[in-house]
Amino acid sequence: MTKRTLSLDALPPEVRHSLRELGNRIRGARLRRRLSQAELAASLYVTRKTLARLENGDPGVSLAVFATALFAFGLHRQIDELVTPQSDIIGLWHSERQL
Repeated sequence: MTKRTLSLDALPPEVRHSLRELGNRIRGARLRRRLSQAELAASLYVTRKTLARLENGDPGVSLAVFATALFAFGLHRQIDELVTPQSDIIGLWHSERQL
């Protein structure tokens, strides 16, 4: 059973939904490659149970496991596009205000 923490209990519904969607997409990528959970889990150096939690969008699964799964599918470069300064509209607004 996953260890409960206050941060997990405080997750906004939108974040939980996004994690479930990401897990579903990882499951879909695995199935399109015709890999079993056991095969992918072995390549990620995690248990099949951890992979199942990942595919279910369990927020207790480490970011490293998510990133390694994306790497296994050749999709890890997309991580580099997350939260770039150019896409941070509010951060850019604050920076411009300071100038």
